Amino acid sequence: MSIRCRFAPSPTGTLHVGGARTALFNWLYARSQKGVFVLRIEDTDQERSTDESHQQILRAMQWLGLDWDEGPGKDGGHGPYVQSERLSIYQEKIAELKQAGVLYEDFSTPEEDASRKAKLEAEGVLAPSDWPYRDLDEAAREKLRAEGRTSTVRVRMPDDGMIKWTDLVHGDMEFQCAVLDDWIAVKSDGFPTYNFACVIDDALMEISHVLRGDDHVSNTPRQIHLYKMLDRRVPKFGHMPMILGPDKKRLSKRHGAASVEEFRDDQWLPEAVVNYLALLGWSPGNDQEFFTVQQIIKKFSLKRLNHTAAVFDYEKARHLNGEHMKQMKPQAKAEWAWRVLSDAGVVTGDDADDKRRLGELLKLLGNRFSHFDRTVPHLSAYFTDDYTVDPEGTLDDDARARLGKLADAYEGLEAFDAATCEQALRDLAEAEGEKAGAFIHPTRFAATGSTSGPSLFDALALLGRERVVQRLRAPKSA
Repeated sequence: MSIRCRFAPSPTGTLHVGGARTALFNWLYARSQKGVFVLRIEDTDQERSTDESHQQILRAMQWLGLDWDEGPGKDGGHGPYVQSERLSIYQEKIAELKQAGVLYEDFSTPEEDASRKAKLEAEGVLAPSDWPYRDLDEAAREKLRAEGRTSTVRVRMPDDGMIKWTDLVHGDMEFQCAVLDDWIAVKSDGFPTYNFACVIDDALMEISHVLRGDDHVSNTPRQIHLYKMLDRRVPKFGHMPMILGPDKKRLSKRHGAASVEEFRDDQWLPEAVVNYLALLGWSPGNDQEFFTVQQIIKKFSLKRLNHTAAVFDYEKARHLNGEHMKQMKPQAKAEWAWRVLSDAGVVTGDDADDKRRLGELLKLLGNRFSHFDRTVPHLSAYFTDDYTVDPEGTLDDDARARLGKLADAYEGLEAFDAATCEQALRDLAEAEGEKAGAFIHPTRFAATGSTSGPSLFDALALLGRERVVQRLRAPKSA
């Protein structure tokens, strides 16, 4: 069987962590099996769907590196790949299924719908008599139309029996048909519902596997029934448990970055985000956590999908991001940091001296520089006098007096390198009867605006004599 997986988001908002994980697992399975990954935009909710959200989804997928084989911009012979462009296909199938008696026009009033819903909630089952519009002839339907009654189109579900499938995550599943209502396939505005359109699309696009969140479990028996009525192969379903925040509630913005583009804007590495998302619902079979994308593809298996909800640990994700940064080549790290500084207006143009200074600074910082969102607050002081001062840092009058004396000493040095700066500071401290630390800590804060960072004397050499002397004499305050 040819492996064909799909991700079918609704363009009603940003692509969030849960949707990104669904996209990733379908993409990983397709790539691991040398199959096809399809991206389809499900915009049947015309009131909430926007082109802005559509474009945002495409950007987020591209940033994560989840390339699609078929979808917007890539026709694989099963398009269009946007549901609003497939209305003629749905209308054709609706006509066929009406003719076959699978679909029927329903003229239920809001009151009838409410009564039926209340009965289902109270008794758990509905009888055939609860669907009075199932078997109307055309004359009766025409009379109701003439009265101005609006209608939907519903799927005729079996009155008894069971619908079963073997879920790729949860194992054997079954639903009694008696608890499944005749669900709406076409809304009163003429647009198909999610349950109907996605089955038509998956059938015609020959989707073999559907991996999605377990909030779709209740949709599955309805969809399986429609596949059978279409005389189409039922795909294999796998329903993944939801992602929770540390408080064990459904993940939301209050737990931190929730959308993919928030991670992008916060300067995360996309491969680190992919790495962490893969661990939210999949196990490699050992304690390994760091993976390149290619390593995940090689190891990925549906048999190792987790049965329980995953907990999003923001700090663990940041740790993984740091681990991926450790693997970056120095030039790639410097180029990324330069872009961040440039976008923030800290550096301008293509100054070779600034780029040299940045490369040396990142080398000094090493693995302590573990997230690019720290680029502006931690590195700006080396390139501009318009930088933010650490609010934890303070300078009392005694410290300011010592800084003034050190500025005089530095101004008189012939050379201004790390070793000379260190020796001058230690000589001054000894002459003043002070420990070196009494000068080192205030010097770092005055020169860089920070209470931590690379070796102080290397930092001073990078900053240069003129800038250091100026800051020692007139340090910024928080």
